[in-house]
Amino acid sequence: MLATVRELGIGFVAYAPLGRGFLTGTVRSAGEIPETDLRHAFPRFQDGTLDSNLTLLEKVETIAAATGASPGQVALAWVLSRGDDVVAIPGTRVRTHLEENVAAAALRLRQETLRDLDRAVPADAVAGDRRAPADIGIQE
Repeated sequence: MLATVRELGIGFVAYAPLGRGFLTGTVRSAGEIPETDLRHAFPRFQDGTLDSNLTLLEKVETIAAATGASPGQVALAWVLSRGDDVVAIPGTRVRTHLEENVAAAALRLRQETLRDLDRAVPADAVAGDRRAPADIGIQE
């Protein structure tokens, strides 16, 4: 998709680049998500898929620890490494999370680290759809 938008001369906005908080490492089970949280409706947060995706997150956490950054910062830095025409809009409700997200913009990952991330979390390895079923009325 990125090549297509580049061919058109437009930028790419990465929506929910932290996977609705998943890539911050704060959710380890579906039971930790409050009942009123909309993430219950998203397939990637369901019991079976969440467990599968946690194995991918552990790889990101290992890479992040080696860089001295948080998993969320590494995820954002990976997105931003894709080019000057790529921007990320992570949502946050907490000031400390905002500060952490802003610091990710200054994080420059080595090419080796970027390759390690690409190998550790290939796009086709992520379990579950990224969107909630349309019939439950959640708008993205």
